[in-house]
Amino acid sequence: MQGQKKQRAQGVRRWALIAAAALLAGVGTIAVWNAVALRQAVDRRTQQYLADVSNQSAQLIRSRIDAIMGQLVLTAEDLVAGVLSPEGLPARASLAKFDQLAVVGPAGDSPFAEAHAVDLGELPAFQSALNGARTFCPLPEKDGFLYLVPLTRGGQVTGVLAGVKSDAKMRLLVDNDCFDGQGSTCVLDSDGTVLVSPVQRPFSASIGATHYSETEGWVQEMQEDLQQGRAGNALLSTADGEEIWLDYRPIGDYELYVATLIPRDLIAAEVDLHAQQAIGFAVGAAALLALLSAVGIIYQGRARAQMRRIAFSDPVTGGYNNARFLWEGERLVRQRPAEGWAVIALNLKDFRLVNEVKGEESGDDLLRQVHRALLQQLGEGELAARGEGDTFYLLTRGPQEQLAARMEGFSARLGAIDTAVGRLRVSQGGCFVNPSAPDLGAAERRANLARRTVAEEYPSSAALFDGAFAARQEEEIERLKELEQAFAREEFCIYLQPKYRQRDGRAEVAGAEALVRWVHPGRGLIPPGEFIPLCERTGLIRQLDLLVFEKVCLLLKKWAEQGLAEVPISVNVSRQHLKTAHFLDSYRDILQRTGADARRLELELTENVLFTTREIGKSRELIGHIHQLGMRCSLDDFGAGYSSLGLLKDLPVDALKLDRQFFVGSLDSPRSQAVVRAILSLARALDIESVAEGIEEEGQAAFLWEAGCDLIQGYLYAPPLPTAAFESLLPPADN
Repeated sequence: MQGQKKQRAQGVRRWALIAAAALLAGVGTIAVWNAVALRQAVDRRTQQYLADVSNQSAQLIRSRIDAIMGQLVLTAEDLVAGVLSPEGLPARASLAKFDQLAVVGPAGDSPFAEAHAVDLGELPAFQSALNGARTFCPLPEKDGFLYLVPLTRGGQVTGVLAGVKSDAKMRLLVDNDCFDGQGSTCVLDSDGTVLVSPVQRPFSASIGATHYSETEGWVQEMQEDLQQGRAGNALLSTADGEEIWLDYRPIGDYELYVATLIPRDLIAAEVDLHAQQAIGFAVGAAALLALLSAVGIIYQGRARAQMRRIAFSDPVTGGYNNARFLWEGERLVRQRPAEGWAVIALNLKDFRLVNEVKGEESGDDLLRQVHRALLQQLGEGELAARGEGDTFYLLTRGPQEQLAARMEGFSARLGAIDTAVGRLRVSQGGCFVNPSAPDLGAAERRANLARRTVAEEYPSSAALFDGAFAARQEEEIERLKELEQAFAREEFCIYLQPKYRQRDGRAEVAGAEALVRWVHPGRGLIPPGEFIPLCERTGLIRQLDLLVFEKVCLLLKKWAEQGLAEVPISVNVSRQHLKTAHFLDSYRDILQRTGADARRLELELTENVLFTTREIGKSRELIGHIHQLGMRCSLDDFGAGYSSLGLLKDLPVDALKLDRQFFVGSLDSPRSQAVVRAILSLARALDIESVAEGIEEEGQAAFLWEAGCDLIQGYLYAPPLPTAAFESLLPPADN
């Protein structure tokens, strides 16, 4: 009996063990199945997020390419309409951020400098442009990309407008911080060739790590998708056993694709760890099955949150990046359209100096401090995000009339922050958001435009892009178009203001200063104050300076042929020329082309122009080059800025023009007379010709003649005159 009981007990224990083993095996199988399903679910979620981010990248890149191509099309239309001349293309290239712009004939002869010179006629993209298409392609074996649009006259393509952008500018199309810097994004053509790739984590290096074969199925499928304009993705393996996701999406109708690579374990690595732990616990006890399921559900939420953090957070501040700002902001405006939304672009002045003085780590600390301070100033529902570099974007709400006060509040709060270069200063621009069609990207651009108009003011500055600002921008655009037309129609002329010297008690003409005037066909004579500042802001001042110089050279040549006295003429040189290396080569070419006598020409350089060279040695070298061309050089507006007598000692100028501020008040003061006498005496001792400009009173002239001034220029003797009126003052050459 006892033996039978013992056998029955052993049988029960055996079946219990079998049942327990079966239970644990079942639980383990279910756990493994759940882990695999969880990994697959995370993979699907990863693919979906990757596709969403790639779609956003494709839309952003397309909008940027559309904007670039639109600028080129408008320029081509202006060329065809005669509004813009080929000589105006350098200024338009600077405005549109092209390295070069040029008109190319059907033969395709390259008009570009050596750095971008290629045989355009051999490029398929150029042939497509001749057939009426708008296209672009990389420059073969050169740095840069070529944008091409046809020039159509009378229904026929007569040439192509070509624009070059460097590789560095094209890289701005892609986001180097893709997925917190762990991914890589590039632009491909329909053949799979990488056109634009970031410097950090280059796309070709990332895809090359997979050691793929041209015969692999995903390669052939991708090539077919690229040819058919379809999107797709693939999971690839590297030589190190890692796996990466590849996603590619078309960019509009440009036959281009945005391709993105991210490590599969960017999201899934932590999932694998949790899954392994769950399997171990499940094998140990069936009760952990419920816990494992709960962990899986919780982690799915964490994985999704991690994806959102990587794709939509700023790596420095930890707050919103600009992509999240645009997405969240437009959603808020649509949900609450009546609350008066506005976008503020806020830039930190002198941030570059903080990085240079204290290092990038201190710069990052300052960015985080600014981000925290801005968040403290925002109300419920308002947003802040860091954009590019040291620029922040804010989304605020409230009455429009309070926006300026809000911006001043931000300036005051940030002004309390002490940096390595003093108190923090900012520049701001604001733009109201249209609630019926919110476009925060456009609002950011307009806010930045307003900010840049006041970025140099001290200590802080702010401006609004409102109706008045937009009207001023439109007015400036129209004035710029008129200026470009004026160059094409040769509406500029020169006036000459005589310079007089005293001989035998009488004043006689001894020279002149050339001054530009704009003869508008509808508005008549336009004074320089209305167009010179715009020329300086747009770079057209260089073209205007050369135009005046050439007209003066032609005038001197005409006087020589007519037997008139060739009195010296001085011509102003803008500081913009100092930004161009070897700018005097253009002056030399004009001298050689016109055959003018260089000894009768004088280039006037202001103190500010000479100070932009930063070093006295460079200023002396510049004046030496002017002398080598045979021309004189004068120091204009002496006394208007931070004049130093050391300039006269160190710079070999030929003439010194005293600024009119010396003579605005009365010269009856012994102190004022002593200063002027001292300067004139010093000029004589240094063999420098002295010129007093802006003289309008007899008493001023009498004092200056008595004090030994060589030449006097001003309305007392003559205003700026048309060339014909000035020529009537000239004696014959033999007199």
